[in-house]
Amino acid sequence: MLTIEGQTVQLCDKLPRRSFLQIGGLAMGGLSLPEVLHAQNVSKDTVAGREATARSSSGRPPHRAVIMIFLGGGPPHQDMLDLKPDAPSETRGEFQPIATNVPGIQISELMPRVAAMMDKFAVIRSLVGSEGRHDSFECYTGRHLTSPQPERGWPAIGSTISRLCGPVDPAVPPFVDLSQSMKYRPWNTKGPGYLGSVHAPVRSDGATVQNMKLRDVSVERLHHRTQLLRSLDRFRRDTDARLAAGGFDRF
Repeated sequence: MLTIEGQTVQLCDKLPRRSFLQIGGLAMGGLSLPEVLHAQNVSKDTVAGREATARSSSGRPPHRAVIMIFLGGGPPHQDMLDLKPDAPSETRGEFQPIATNVPGIQISELMPRVAAMMDKFAVIRSLVGSEGRHDSFECYTGRHLTSPQPERGWPAIGSTISRLCGPVDPAVPPFVDLSQSMKYRPWNTKGPGYLGSVHAPVRSDGATVQNMKLRDVSVERLHHRTQLLRSLDRFRRDTDARLAAGGFDRF
């Protein structure tokens, strides 16, 4: 668990803002930030080989993960990626722009490490027309809350990707929601909308994960079950070996 300390600010549902900057701690099948970053730290040759295998076996190009971070409040864009240094003082940010490793792109002086790897980022400057609502709907769906909606509503981005691309591994859900439940419901992750529950996010505190938990089984009882399973596996291996060697009489 990595916790970024600092001054806390109460949000509308009385949760401290700094609590959103806790990284890790959720071990749903080992799904935590260190493991995710470590898994991505592979050579380009390995990645290319896997992609070629995936393409040849499925007939379609492989896809990788999308990590969406929804900030419950954050710094304005004119202090980060769009400083508007030539704009009037009431419009531009208070910080100075610095060059990045991509010619023609400048960002805030507060972000020198991002500037050094700007070729790994894509800055989207076409987002306009926000309704300014106290709601995560636009961020998750890309649509206005007041626009006409289909029956059951528009799906969240994770549900859309789940529908279009499906899982990379059948054993891993394509849409995982690691956000905490907010008492102010409009801030919460949006659901699958008209795509249906099959494309709903898997949550660490949701019914899907609850069904994966052992009920009324103690650690000692689970250990006994593990021992029984090992004994059965050993008996099967021994039986197969004796059959192969002709150690049993045939009737």
